[in-house]
Amino acid sequence: MKALSFILFLVAALSSSTLRADDWPTYRHDSRRSGVTAGTLEFPLSKSWQVKGGHPRQAWSGPAKWDAYSGNSGLQSMRNFDPCFYVTSVGDLVYFGSSHDNAVHALDVKTGRERWVFFTEAPVRLPPTIHNGIAFAGSDDGHLYALDARSGNLLWKDRGSPDDRRIPSNASMISLWPIRTAPLIANNTLFFTASLTPWESSWLIAANPATGKRQFSQEISNVTLQGALLATADTLIAPQGRSAPLLYDLKTGKPSGAIGHAGGVFCLVTEDNQLISGPKSQKAKDNQLFLTDAKGARVATFNDTSCAVVTSGIAYLHTRGSLKALSLGKGKDQPSEWAVNTPAPSELIVSSKAVILGHAGGIKAYSRENGSLIWEAPIPEGGAVHGLAVSGSMLYASDSHGAIHAYGPQKQSE
Repeated sequence: MKALSFILFLVAALSSSTLRADDWPTYRHDSRRSGVTAGTLEFPLSKSWQVKGGHPRQAWSGPAKWDAYSGNSGLQSMRNFDPCFYVTSVGDLVYFGSSHDNAVHALDVKTGRERWVFFTEAPVRLPPTIHNGIAFAGSDDGHLYALDARSGNLLWKDRGSPDDRRIPSNASMISLWPIRTAPLIANNTLFFTASLTPWESSWLIAANPATGKRQFSQEISNVTLQGALLATADTLIAPQGRSAPLLYDLKTGKPSGAIGHAGGVFCLVTEDNQLISGPKSQKAKDNQLFLTDAKGARVATFNDTSCAVVTSGIAYLHTRGSLKALSLGKGKDQPSEWAVNTPAPSELIVSSKAVILGHAGGIKAYSRENGSLIWEAPIPEGGAVHGLAVSGSMLYASDSHGAIHAYGPQKQSE
């Protein structure tokens, strides 16, 4: 009997710590925030379940009404990093952080039923990162929490700043140094930041994921670090919203410059370590994304574009009313592999065979091969789909009303 108990314990431990190739363990899948997975969805999909998590309470409800320094008005939103409850998923659990009830939630993949919940003292704005059986989540209360991914039990926590001052913000009391950058695992190291205003110091922290022991803690001045951290092979990239993303050495945390052609909180690193980010400025009239090489030089500009995915030398993006697949590296006049008229997306990801687009009121999936529409689903109550994730055989969509929708393979009787 003891032997059987040990075997069951071992199976549970392995299931919680071993990632499958088709898991979605962190925001936008990986440390590059690529939005690309090798996972395969069997279309058509059918609705498996839906969970309503309450309306998201965003850190910044929209763009600034005007720029007090320059006197400009009619500005773009540059800090729209928490418009929904983004999910991550490993094995038989799907996770999300909530700005509505200040908690980290774990749901059963098959039923959507809550398996555990862990409450913090302020909003959790981005989803937990799952690594070696631990769920890492940052909170506006200024702490990074390490939770057992199976049970939700607290393993350790770390306050990002030396001080625990709190301020009122959107009906919550938050730290003056909230953690609003999705926890990043790179080179088996955990990275997170504590930051809010440029006139207070911010903190960039690297720690041992298992123990929480810090490897370094860099105090940084005149920055406002918000939006998901991401990394190349040797560089950590920290978005700022209204300012250019900053670069830091992954090993030491020392600053190494900024991406001057970029801004906003949409950032991803391509397979060849190029950065796509944007828009450049809140004063820009149109959405723009910029492709920048490892040295910070601009390679390409994508006009009228708010989100993109790059994989295997193809850029999938929406511009001027069309979703396009563009071959990169063929000179200035790059031909479209294909183009199809689609709604403007609020999210875009790529699975092994499909380009999946979230938009106001629905989801659409297009063939990577030729752009043909292969599946679509409406979203009840017209919510805009800002978050998409693929894990196992499931597709998850997170909307602006705080609902999470799960889709799986159709049953044979359907």
